[in-house]
Amino acid sequence: MSVVPLPEAGWSPDEDELHLRLLIDGDIDLEQASSRSRLTPVPLSDVTMRSIEWLEKPLWQRSAFQLLAGVKGSGKGTYVASLAARITHTGASVLFVASEDSTEIDLKPRLVAAGTVIERCTTIKEHLRLPDDVPHLEALARGLGGLGLLVLDPVANHIGDRNSNSDAEVRHAIAPLNGLADRLGCLVIGVRHPGKDRSRGALASILGSTAWVDTPRAVVMIAVDNEDPLVRHIQVLAGNRSLNGNAQAFRIEAVPVEGLTEPITLAVELGTSAKDVETLLGTQPAETKTDRARELILDILETEGDQESDTLDARVAHETGLAAKTVRNARSRLSQDGLVKPVPDKDEFGEIVRWLVVRTGAPR
Repeated sequence: MSVVPLPEAGWSPDEDELHLRLLIDGDIDLEQASSRSRLTPVPLSDVTMRSIEWLEKPLWQRSAFQLLAGVKGSGKGTYVASLAARITHTGASVLFVASEDSTEIDLKPRLVAAGTVIERCTTIKEHLRLPDDVPHLEALARGLGGLGLLVLDPVANHIGDRNSNSDAEVRHAIAPLNGLADRLGCLVIGVRHPGKDRSRGALASILGSTAWVDTPRAVVMIAVDNEDPLVRHIQVLAGNRSLNGNAQAFRIEAVPVEGLTEPITLAVELGTSAKDVETLLGTQPAETKTDRARELILDILETEGDQESDTLDARVAHETGLAAKTVRNARSRLSQDGLVKPVPDKDEFGEIVRWLVVRTGAPR
C-alpha cells in the first residue's frame, strides 16, 4: 500500500481534481478519478423527514419497490389483478410489464373479473431491459399520469444477460426500481418465483442471488393454505422500514366473464389470517431434481429463445446432475402439458436436420 504525495502549496479542496488518493492493491487511475463529479454534502438539518405512506397496510407501501414471491399456482397473478382493481377505483392508473402471461387470455380477463377500471390499465409490447430502460419506463409512467402501481411479472425476465445468481449484477439491475418508485410516488411490484426447497427458510428459497431479497423495500410471499386448497395467505416476510405484519388471507374463486367461455380466477379478500406464511411454506414438499429440470428448461426457452433439443437436454442434465434421458422425459411431459413443443428445422430440400424446442404461449 502506498500514498500519493501531498499536492504542492496552493492546492485547495475546492478544486475539481482529486490530489490525494490512497492506493490499495495497485495503482488508481487518477485521471479517471479526477473526471468524476465531486461528492456533494447534504446537511441532515436540511432534510425533511417523511413517514411511510401505506397503500394497503400491512402489505403494500407507496413510493416503494417490493418483491412478490409465490410458487406457481399460488395465485400471484390473480391477487395482483385484485390489487390493481382496487387501485384503479381510487382514480390511479396501473402499468403492467408482463412477459409470461398472455394479455388476451390471462391479464385482461383477470382484471375484468376483479372489476378493474380497465381504461386505467396499460401494458407495453416491447421487452423491457433493466436498468437500461428505467428512464424510458419513467417517461411512459409520467405520460400516463397518476400511476399508482407498476407490475413487472416476472421481474427476472428483464435483467437481460446478467447472472441472476450474482449479487452485484442483480443489484445493479433492480436497485434503480427503488428510486423509480420514490420519484413516481407509486408501488412497484416485481414478481419472482421461489424454488420448492424451503429447508433453509422461505426467503432463502427465492431463486438466485440474495440481492433479490435484500434490494427491495420489502418481500411479500404467498402460501397455499394447508387445509383448504382454495385459500391463500400473503404476508411481508422481510422489510427494512417496518415490522412484518400479520398475514392476510384470500380465496381463489372462479367467476364468469362476459364474452368468455371459460371462468376466470378471482381473489376474494378474507381479512387477517391467523396462520404464518413462513410456516405454511415450510410444510410444502421440497423441489426434486426433475422439478428443477422442468423449470430450467422453461427459463432457458423464455430468456434465450428456441433451443436445439439435444443441446438443451445436455445443458440441463449438466446443471441439474440428471441423466440426459431423464431430462428428455421431463421435456416430454412439458410438451404433453402444452408448455413446449418440438418443431422440425428443415434444409432446402425439406429434410429434417434437427429438432428445436419452442416455448408455447401457455402460462406455467
